[in-house]
Amino acid sequence: MSAPSSAESPSLAQSLHFWARNASNESALLQASLRLGLFDALPVEGSGEPVTVARLAETAGASARGVRSLLELLVCLGFARMDDARHFSLAPATAALLKDPAFRARLEAELPWWAPLGLLDEAVKRGEPVEHGGRPWDVLGHYRALLLDAPQASSPGAEDFFDRFARSAARTQLLISAGRLGVLELLAASPRTLPELGAATYLTTTGLRVLVEGLAKLGLAREEGGAWGLSAEARQLLEGKALAYLVRSLSVSAQYWEALGRLDETVRHERFVLDLKDPEVSRRFYADNSNQITAVFASHFQLSRRAAATLAQARPLEGASVLDIGTGSGVWGAAFARATPTTHVTYFDQAVVLEQVRRNTESLKVADRARFWPGDLFTQDFGAGAFDVIILPQVLNVLRPEDLPGIFARVARALRPDGVLLIAEYVLNERRDGPLDHLYFGLRRFMTNEGDLLSASEYGSLLSDVGLTQSVCIPLPTQEMLLAARPGVALPTQLAPADSVPRQESPRRA
Repeated sequence: MSAPSSAESPSLAQSLHFWARNASNESALLQASLRLGLFDALPVEGSGEPVTVARLAETAGASARGVRSLLELLVCLGFARMDDARHFSLAPATAALLKDPAFRARLEAELPWWAPLGLLDEAVKRGEPVEHGGRPWDVLGHYRALLLDAPQASSPGAEDFFDRFARSAARTQLLISAGRLGVLELLAASPRTLPELGAATYLTTTGLRVLVEGLAKLGLAREEGGAWGLSAEARQLLEGKALAYLVRSLSVSAQYWEALGRLDETVRHERFVLDLKDPEVSRRFYADNSNQITAVFASHFQLSRRAAATLAQARPLEGASVLDIGTGSGVWGAAFARATPTTHVTYFDQAVVLEQVRRNTESLKVADRARFWPGDLFTQDFGAGAFDVIILPQVLNVLRPEDLPGIFARVARALRPDGVLLIAEYVLNERRDGPLDHLYFGLRRFMTNEGDLLSASEYGSLLSDVGLTQSVCIPLPTQEMLLAARPGVALPTQLAPADSVPRQESPRRA
């Protein structure tokens, strides 16, 4: 989904999806690009020769990989241009905006606010300025200025750019705080006055007013007769388990806040604020997310069952031995286990993640055909010729590009001669300038010292090097499925129809 703008008039559902997942990424992208001088270093399209990533990285004194992560997003969003030789320039409309001294000053005035805006919880609790960096910051006042009393910019283009630059992240943090402080849950339960909300949450009336009026500005809340509740559209969107899923999704986004605010440092020095290559940081991060993974990705169960049905069109799964590497919630392996009553699945991941996977396999009644294999993705030997199907479900993006040949070699060795490798991943288009959601996901992987996203041809080349010379990329809803095998092994070329997979229960939270 492209980022919402005033011209696109997105639905509330689309906007909520964007605010929860990518709005803070959008602001961080633009703020880091300004801090690094990328906008100034890029020649304006039609007014100078486009430049390479390497040249821009040298000019900015930054990491080439980090600069590329920013540029590909800027191109996808239309702020920059890329030619067929992968040389870059600045879109003339972007250049015109940034040449306006008053507008530029307005952007630069927002740069110090990232960390203070992340203290919204504290500001709402206290109802007064909060301390950061040895000085007070009127966070509530700034939120009101940004979202409630916001003056319009001099032109629609300038207003849209400023909105993305500053307000996108502010909306995400507003939702994070409203979820974390229990306000969204209370609004969903029944309409309440501000004093009633304060009595239920122990929050200040001043802070609560900013929260609920901000939610109203987003179309999520409304006031009637002095009582605040969810808007009719928001109530419909967030009924049942949807509100809990949203709050969990927001809690995941909250973990990236500091790293996003210091994105320019990471791009410049590859000094990772949230370094998931650090074992202790990774353990804490994924332990905290293990239950979240199950809740947020429960919808992937139907997706993975459809993938299993697709593969079964060309390769029978009866009696198959399946290895699910980096299993996460376990829904991919479990979908294959549910494909036939004789399929056995080995679930491989960190021990702390497998604790939740055990509960999920029990919930899905496939625990009797499950093996749990704790280990280290980066070093584990998966054996020789032991598996008919190996699944890599959104796990390659945690590996740096230089690590991919090694894991592909280990996986190819573990496959039987007629075995199939299934990669479920965000696969970029061949120009590497989309899809937008994929590129934002890739940006987070870069800034956490993890991996990269590739195009289908880039994957195909790496797989050919380890003997998996046949590959096909099949689009799935929200992501892609890449299948690879040795010569002569039949592979499907089309996704199995959705009605070929009966709906069944998804993993439940234990």
